[in-house]
Amino acid sequence: MTPPPLPAQLNQEKLRLATAANVFLPGAGIFILGHRKAGAILSGVFLVCFLSVLVLFVVGYANYLSTAFDPDILKDNKLESIGEGFHKNWLLMLAGVGAVIYIVATILFKRIKDSLA
Repeated sequence: MTPPPLPAQLNQEKLRLATAANVFLPGAGIFILGHRKAGAILSGVFLVCFLSVLVLFVVGYANYLSTAFDPDILKDNKLESIGEGFHKNWLLMLAGVGAVIYIVATILFKRIKDSLA
């Protein structure tokens, strides 16, 4: 299914807006250019990854601070396990998925943009 053609006078403005939107939120530019489903899926998955990383980091940092300011930090192996609250593997996996989505959105945006020219 092909998107509707852009009017000639709005073509450059819409392409600039779509390019900027795709840089800041992968998939948003694709959504603007008329591929609503692909753009919404890419943007949605990227936002879920971004918000998950943000929540995991804030929760891990709160646990870190509560352990760091605990007067009994040397008891019960608290000091040795202070970094485990950051869930490093989850953070790296979610960041990797976000990076892949960013690359896929950039390639797909370029293909759509070239097809409009």
